[in-house]
Amino acid sequence: MPPVASDLRRAPPRQSAGFVLAVTLWLLAGIAIVVGLITLWSLDEVRDAARDRERVEAQLELMGTRDTLLYLASTRDITIAGLPTEALSEEERATRLLKEFGAFDRSPRGGELRLDGQPYLGLGSSAFLMQDESGLYSLVWPAADNLDRFLASRGMDSKKIPGLRDPLLDYIDQDQLTRLHGAEAGDYEREDLPAPPNRRLLLPKEVGRVMGWRDLPREQRNQIVELSTTYYAGAVNLNTMPPALLPGWLQGCPETCDTFRAQRELRPFRSSLEVETLLGVRLPGDGAVEYRYAPSDVLRLTLWGRTGAALRIHVQLTPLADQTGPWSILAAYPVPRPALNATPKPTSSAFFADAPTDRP
Repeated sequence: MPPVASDLRRAPPRQSAGFVLAVTLWLLAGIAIVVGLITLWSLDEVRDAARDRERVEAQLELMGTRDTLLYLASTRDITIAGLPTEALSEEERATRLLKEFGAFDRSPRGGELRLDGQPYLGLGSSAFLMQDESGLYSLVWPAADNLDRFLASRGMDSKKIPGLRDPLLDYIDQDQLTRLHGAEAGDYEREDLPAPPNRRLLLPKEVGRVMGWRDLPREQRNQIVELSTTYYAGAVNLNTMPPALLPGWLQGCPETCDTFRAQRELRPFRSSLEVETLLGVRLPGDGAVEYRYAPSDVLRLTLWGRTGAALRIHVQLTPLADQTGPWSILAAYPVPRPALNATPKPTSSAFFADAPTDRP
């Protein structure tokens, strides 16, 4: 019997040891869970930090590309071929002035950045394209016949063109008179739409508020917006006109348009007479007044990075403005990333090289 009593006296310590072991295991499991959660949180924070860093770097690349383009546009003499990346020497500048009797000779130099929407690689992973706005269709007080021709070039049925032309002209004119197929404030009120402001469009996409235009398929309306400008009015530049617009000005397309594009890539045109002689066509309107072959001072820049939307900037070069900057930003806003038909080309310029380099 004494041994039995001895075993009974020893039983409680074994039960206590089992309880302590269980608690210890639970504590260790809890600690492991906490450590795991902290590790997962840390990994998420590291990934977020990496994404934020990439986003900041991409934004810096985009802004660097923008500033570089603005610098080049304001310090280089634009030629009929586009924007040079190298500055003119004093001797070459003097020669160009002498050739044109005091006016600047804008003959191509070679290596210009094209202003017809050609995509280029910018700083880092950014890309850009530049469009001379005199190569776009101007929605600033458009003439009725020119507007008809523009709409026809976009594939509009001739029967539907008056229902687009007249409402747009009523939308921007300053009176309340309604054209035959147009619409003024009363027509908009009946449709529970904002009344027309009777002023020129502020942005091309404002055509989406015009009666008739708002009913167009979105893709078709977006194409019209891409090919239009509300910041330039004057002679149109065939050298920088997007291919989609050429059929509105050149007869016999696509054959004539293909010939024209191939020729201007080799050597930009200098006059309407040269265009008509080479292509065997007659340009609509007055060839000496309604056309130009050197870029205007209004450019549309479109820039985009690795991800996200693109940035569009309308800029006017103002080199002779008194006590103001060499350029003026007319508008800046996000747009969808462009659907490119060609891979962006390198510029072959040190200004867009990632490595530090001496720049003039």
